[in-house]
Amino acid sequence: MIPPEVSLDSIKTELTDALAYAASANLKTDVTTLSETNLCFYVTFHNRDRIEFYAEFNCTDYPALPPTIEFVDETRTQRGAKNLYPNVFHTNPCICMRYNRKAHGEMGGPHGEWRLIDWHLATPGGGPIDSLAMMISDLHVKILNATGRMN
Repeated sequence: MIPPEVSLDSIKTELTDALAYAASANLKTDVTTLSETNLCFYVTFHNRDRIEFYAEFNCTDYPALPPTIEFVDETRTQRGAKNLYPNVFHTNPCICMRYNRKAHGEMGGPHGEWRLIDWHLATPGGGPIDSLAMMISDLHVKILNATGRMN
């Protein structure tokens, strides 16, 4: 849908703010493998007890479509398992936010009422989250409130 070079250019443009936010919040980031053939980067979040959660942002077709954000293990070989998730999200498991492609019904997620093309619009009770920096910030706040991992 979106040429990889266009997605990569958009990601790189937004990464300046996203990485600055992550650094200010003491979040680890890894963009070393980001390329036209691998439109993924990683952020390590932690809750108040310093439990780490590793998130993969797969930005294929970004910004027309939201990234697929999935929790992975530290080695990035396992993804999407409940025990990798903080206990503040749907137990499917899924980061249930409009800015996560996996949450949309079109992608098998729980929200059939959301259209992928509208991912950047405000939701009831909240403003729009329309940039990588805002996504990282929103996830950071949610994960800080987690009391542990999903079972």
